[in-house]
Amino acid sequence: METDNKIEFINSYMRVLTLLFGFRDKKSFQMTFDKLILYDFYLKYPLTMFGENEREQNYDFEELYSYYHSEPDRDSYHKILRFLMAKRLINRIISKGSFIYQITNTGKVLINSLDSPYGFALIKYSNQISNTVSKQSDFNVKEAIHVKSKENIKYSN
Repeated sequence: METDNKIEFINSYMRVLTLLFGFRDKKSFQMTFDKLILYDFYLKYPLTMFGENEREQNYDFEELYSYYHSEPDRDSYHKILRFLMAKRLINRIISKGSFIYQITNTGKVLINSLDSPYGFALIKYSNQISNTVSKQSDFNVKEAIHVKSKENIKYSN
């Protein structure tokens, strides 16, 4: 695995783990594979999804063209989830015919040990997703992703 891919993989699994951390106290919520992918878009492109005031001046290349990544590589998410399960940072259970992902105590300890601005931002956004975004239907979340990421195109001209 080349260096850029390793960095992207580490970044991705920390986002996914932090996302699950944001739902740690929601016992009735069921984080399915599809929900995880949807909500991770919010963490991967926080300026697009949350940063209305900072949008134009702080965008980087990835954020500007987030629209083209709104349909993610599902295989990479399967790899990330297998890695996190192998490290015993998350569990996968079957509930109502679906795989449900939950953070373990070991995963919680790891996230609680984060001590960086990026880590704090991930936790903040994960909690925001848990408290607000998760109350919307999957259809509305997908629509918000498409609308907000498509708006970025006007900033790239």
